[in-house]
Amino acid sequence: MTDPIPSQTAALREFRLVIFGDGTVRTVPLHGQRWTLGRAPDTQIPLRDPTVSRKHLILERRGDDFHFRDLGGSNPLLLDGRVAHEGTLAVGQTLQVGLTRLAIELRRRRAVVVPPSDATIVLSREVIDDEAQASPTATTLAAIARRVLERLEWTFADLGELTDVAEPLLDLGLNLTQRRRGVLGRLLPQGGFEMLASLDLQRLGGDVEIPETVLHEARRLNRPNLLTSREPGRVVERLVVPLGPGPDGVLVLEDPQVEAVGGQELLRLGRALGIVAWHRLQEANERLRLREEVQRLRFHDTTAHQALLASARLQPLRLRLRELAPGELGVLLTGEPGTEQEELARYLHTAGSRSRRPFVVVDGQGLAGPRLQAELFGDSTRSAAALRARGGTLFVAGFDTLAADVQQRLVQSIDQVPIDDFGFGSPRLVVGVTGSSAQVALARLPRPVAEYFQSAALDIPPLRSAPSDVLALAELHLSALGSTPDGSPRLLGERVKRILAAHPWPGNAAELRAVLETASANAGNQPIAPRHLPDELAEIPVPSAEPQPLPTLAEMEKRYIAEVLERLGGNRARAAQVLDIASSTLYDKIRKFELG
Repeated sequence: MTDPIPSQTAALREFRLVIFGDGTVRTVPLHGQRWTLGRAPDTQIPLRDPTVSRKHLILERRGDDFHFRDLGGSNPLLLDGRVAHEGTLAVGQTLQVGLTRLAIELRRRRAVVVPPSDATIVLSREVIDDEAQASPTATTLAAIARRVLERLEWTFADLGELTDVAEPLLDLGLNLTQRRRGVLGRLLPQGGFEMLASLDLQRLGGDVEIPETVLHEARRLNRPNLLTSREPGRVVERLVVPLGPGPDGVLVLEDPQVEAVGGQELLRLGRALGIVAWHRLQEANERLRLREEVQRLRFHDTTAHQALLASARLQPLRLRLRELAPGELGVLLTGEPGTEQEELARYLHTAGSRSRRPFVVVDGQGLAGPRLQAELFGDSTRSAAALRARGGTLFVAGFDTLAADVQQRLVQSIDQVPIDDFGFGSPRLVVGVTGSSAQVALARLPRPVAEYFQSAALDIPPLRSAPSDVLALAELHLSALGSTPDGSPRLLGERVKRILAAHPWPGNAAELRAVLETASANAGNQPIAPRHLPDELAEIPVPSAEPQPLPTLAEMEKRYIAEVLERLGGNRARAAQVLDIASSTLYDKIRKFELG
C-alpha cells in the first residue's frame, strides 16, 4: 500500500479502491462521494463475484474517511477478518465481500513542470548511437535487462485508469536503470504535458520537478538521450526517453545511484524501456476504450435505464431527448435535488451517434478550488474534461454552483477541442441545475451561457408529481437489490406501499433509492414493514382505505406500449425507436398483449 502523505492537504487527496478477486487486481478511482457495490451491472462499482449480492454495500466518502454499510447481502462483510455491518475502511485495512477483498489506497502526488528560465542551462547531451552495435554477450545488469525487455510479453491487471499502468512502468524503469527519481507522461499536441506517474524513492510524497526545457529537448531530438543541465544549486543528469512516433510521451529518469550504468549502454536500455512502456500504454488505452463501450451497452439493461422507461412522468422528456440526440446543442436539465439528471444525460448519450465515445461526469458540487479547476480544465496531472470526453458527452452536475467565470470558460472550452486523428472533436455539454424551472435557471446564468443552452433547456418533474411512479420505481429498485439472505424475494408490506405513495419525496428518486436500500438491510428476510423505514417516513399518517391493487409489470408494459403507439399514430417503426427496442421485439409484444 502507498504510505499516507502528511504534507498533502485534504482537498487535494486522491484515493482509489483496489479490488482483489479471482486471481485478478482491479483499481477504481474514487471520484465523487457515494458508491454502490455489488454484482448488478448498474452499480457504480460492479464486482464480478457470484458470492456477492446484486447490491451488497454502500461506500461513502466523508472527508478523507470512507464509511461502508451492508445492504443485507447474502454473505457478511468482514473488516480485517471480523464481521462488520458498517464502519470505516481506512488505508491499510481490508474489507472482505464474498470472495472479493477491497482496500483503499492513497494516490501518489504528481510531478511539477517548472517553466523555462535562464537558471536552467543545458551543459551537454549524449544521444543513442544507432550505428554502434551492442555486445550480444554483455553480462551487465543493463544489458541483461535490455535483452529481457526486448522479448517481454506481459499482461496488466484490469486497472482503473492510465495512471495505474504508468506507475508500475515507471517503478520498473527506476529499478532497472538504478535511478531514484522519475516521471512518465504524455506530450500533448498543443505543447502541453499530462503527467501519468511520478516517483521519488528517497522522499515518498515529495514533488518531482521537471524543467520544461527537458520536455522541449525530448520533442526536438525524439531519440533517447542523456541530458546534463545546470539548475539552481545543482547539476542534474537525466535519461530522457521519448515515447511513440510523435513523440507522444516521455520517460525521464534522474538521480543515479553510485553503481548505476551510463553512456550508450544506458541509452540502449532506455530505448528498450521506452518501447515496452509505449506499447503497454497503447494497450491500456484500447482496454479503457473497450470498457467505456461495454459500460455504454450495459446501460440498456440496468435498473436506471428501466426506471426511465417505466416512468410516466419522464415520457415527454425521453421523446424530446431522442429528438435532440443527433444534434450538437448543449442541454440544460433542471430539477429538484435527487431527480434523474445524470440518468437522462446518459440516455441522451446512448440514443445518438456519440454513444461509442466517452461519457464523462464531473460533480461541480462535490469538488472545489484547485481540484475542481483541475477536473474541468486540466493541469499537469490530468487532461481537461472536454478532452477526456472528446467526441462523446460531458455531463457537469451542480453547474449552477460554479462561479460565473468558470461557467463561461467551460462553455468556451467545448468549442476549442481540436479534432483528433480519428475525426472526433468537441463533446456535447450537458449540465444539471437545481431548481424548479429551466427558465428561472437560465435567467440566473451569464448571458453567453444562457444563450448556449436556450434551445435545449428541459424541466424534470419531481417524483411527487406522479405517485404511480413511486411504487413502480420501488418495485424496480427492490428487484435490483436481489433476493433476501435466505433466497426469498424482497417484498413491500401494504402499509409501506401507502406510506411511500403519501411521502412528498423532497429528495426525489435518489431519496427513494436510499430509503429502499436502508429498509432492505433492516428487514433482512422479512417483508419491509413501517418499522424498517427511516423515522421520518414511518410516522407519516396514511389513509385507512385499502389502496388500489398494484398493476403487474406486464400490465404496466402493456399500458405503456399502447400509449406510445397511440401518441405516434400507430407508427410501429417510430414506436420501436422511442421504446428503445428492436422492431421484431415490438411486434412480438403487440401480439402478446393483443394490441392489434
